[in-house]
Amino acid sequence: MQDNHTIPQTLTVLEQTWNRYVQNEVIEIHRIRPEVANSWQRCRNYKVNPYDIGDQAVNQLELRERLHRNHHLVKIARSAMENLYTFVRGSGFEIVLSDQHAYLLEVVGDRDIISKGTKVQLCPGGNWHESSKGTNAIGTALMEKQPVQILAWEHFCRPNHFLTCSAAPIFDPEGEIVGVLNISGDYRYANAHTLGMVVAAVNAIEKQLCLHKVTSKLYISYKYSQTLLESISDGIVSVNNSGIIAEMNSSGGKIFGINHQAAKGKHINTVMRQQAPILSLLATGEGYRDREILLENQGKKVFSSATLLLDDSGNTIGAVAVLRQARDALKSRRAQHSSLPRYSFDDIIGESPAISEAKEWARIAANSGSTILLSGESGTGKELFAQSIHNVSSFRNGPFIAINCAAIPEALVESELFGYAEGTFTGAKKGGSPGKFESADRGTLFLDEIGDMPLTVQAKVLRVIQEKKISRVGSSEERQVEIRIIASTHKNLRTEVLNGNFREDLFYRLNVLVVQVPPLRDRGGDIPLVACHLVEKISARMGKQRIVGEDAFWGKLASHNWPGNVRELENAIEQAVVRSDDSGVLLARHLTFDVVESVAPTGGRAEIVSLTEMEKQAITAALHLYDGNIQKAASKLGIGRNTLYRKIREYGIAHAGSQVH
Repeated sequence: MQDNHTIPQTLTVLEQTWNRYVQNEVIEIHRIRPEVANSWQRCRNYKVNPYDIGDQAVNQLELRERLHRNHHLVKIARSAMENLYTFVRGSGFEIVLSDQHAYLLEVVGDRDIISKGTKVQLCPGGNWHESSKGTNAIGTALMEKQPVQILAWEHFCRPNHFLTCSAAPIFDPEGEIVGVLNISGDYRYANAHTLGMVVAAVNAIEKQLCLHKVTSKLYISYKYSQTLLESISDGIVSVNNSGIIAEMNSSGGKIFGINHQAAKGKHINTVMRQQAPILSLLATGEGYRDREILLENQGKKVFSSATLLLDDSGNTIGAVAVLRQARDALKSRRAQHSSLPRYSFDDIIGESPAISEAKEWARIAANSGSTILLSGESGTGKELFAQSIHNVSSFRNGPFIAINCAAIPEALVESELFGYAEGTFTGAKKGGSPGKFESADRGTLFLDEIGDMPLTVQAKVLRVIQEKKISRVGSSEERQVEIRIIASTHKNLRTEVLNGNFREDLFYRLNVLVVQVPPLRDRGGDIPLVACHLVEKISARMGKQRIVGEDAFWGKLASHNWPGNVRELENAIEQAVVRSDDSGVLLARHLTFDVVESVAPTGGRAEIVSLTEMEKQAITAALHLYDGNIQKAASKLGIGRNTLYRKIREYGIAHAGSQVH
């Protein structure tokens, strides 16, 4: 741009050049700058009218949306615009900010030029892209991606010839254009130094954008760390080298009995009201793990692990400790003891009166907090009942711990149930080990086959039931536990009491809510339903296609009295499925037990059920199970719909037939 003394001569040349171009479309390159020539050619391609200006201003609603999207840019640029205006105030100029699409967002300047500018939409909401306003400093700076000064007839559109404009694009920290800063005024007051002022102001804006980006990243990082701290159920506390608390999450505040925000800036000893172990870490550099700490002021124990915080050079800048209340610390050790309580009452297959009554009574018992005794022969599914009770009880969110009292050597039963203290015996773990009662805290402990528990241990179990307290082997310290106890037995405990094998006081403590789990032979038509369920489950596990059984197969199942109950039935079904190969049909010969020699536990022979009666029972049970749905019942029985309809008529199953659908 020429200095002010050569501007009149320049204007004459520009006016002649512009007129010849818009009339003949011939650019005299030697008369105008390359960036202006390139812009004029773009305007021709855009089909811009050189005698008018396009009307692409946005309405107030759209303007507000653009201001909202660019509020950080506007906020930062406004300060630079006001500073710049102090240098040009009263000289007939206005300072304009646009977004990256050349829509004007903010205008600061003298009243007269603002009034004139409004007539050509040089005001908030106006669009100054080259496709709308032709060659102009804002639009051309966007296209050229560099500072531009446009004077009078260099503007492509005649209504803008009264202006001189100096603009520079604003780049964000990623190098993307986010807007343009522009100074406009009457061309008679054009000055070559104006563009330099704009560039300086843009540099200041870009530095502020970088600072804002860094600040935002730091804030986001801080929020992430705060959210992470608050998502951890353990207490977290960090201190500097002087023991001053730098951070603490809300869980840590609960452990210390203080608002975690109020704790920041206080000395750790002040918050704990005693000498904090983390200070010894700062002094010695030796971290610790799962150290038991007594909070004397609150009378409770916590487990703490701590480590140093180091900077990039390896210098100590503080330490961080993880704290967990003693009761919660046990939860992390429960996984190795806890069996997954997968089963619910819906998994106990059967519709016979015997099993239905047992399930109904078990549901009622589950709603109480009392100890429950499951009584029944081996293999009847007592653990299924125990897990089902746990999963509907108020203890369902806690662990389910199962222990078979008959499977543990007598010498180890006590330490398994109650745990042991450090140093109790050679090889004992440092810090001791919790037993099943501690691991089951706030959950359910299932004592399977409690009738086989040694008498010496029975006395301690009775005390836990009565007082809800336990003591580890080798320790006199009492620990409070809140658990639901479910016990099971295949023995007659009353007889065991008379024989001196079971404590009478424990028997009466257990014999309050008793659920009798019926043997399979007393469950009538449940055998085909349970068998069908087992065939589906086992064949699916083995990756076999759908398997059905011949009539003789089902008859052989019905004629057996199943002294081993469901467990024996499952073993027999699994053997049969394996023996069936890929035929898809279970045959009687696939069952390997001896029907003639099968004797009921009472000593009498099992009643032989006819194949016809067996089939009728199976159909009736299946229809009842699926509320008369023929499709589902037929699928369960492994027969077609038409066959099932025929069998219903054949056996005169009128009740089921009246409901089928």
